[in-house]
Amino acid sequence: MGIGEALRLLRIYNDMKSVQLSENLGISQSYISEIEQGKKIPSMEIINKYASYFHTTPSAILLMAEGLEKNPKSFKAKISSKLVSLLQELESNNAE
Repeated sequence: MGIGEALRLLRIYNDMKSVQLSENLGISQSYISEIEQGKKIPSMEIINKYASYFHTTPSAILLMAEGLEKNPKSFKAKISSKLVSLLQELESNNAE
């Protein structure tokens, strides 16, 4: 998990297919898929593109990614973990 899952959840939360996002960001759909599956690590340029497109900040995306990591000791990690749980719950509700 981590940054790829955070970017996937951001895309899903905004009800967007990967093909739409690839067209809007100017990157290939296969690259988006590799990032979301954790096969590739996105550059800060890609994170900035996501942030700009979804009207958020790179730091918010990174905070969400931190919540997906397996070391939830800090207060910040606990908050980001709750945010991730909320987004996953929304994803589940939208799938039903």
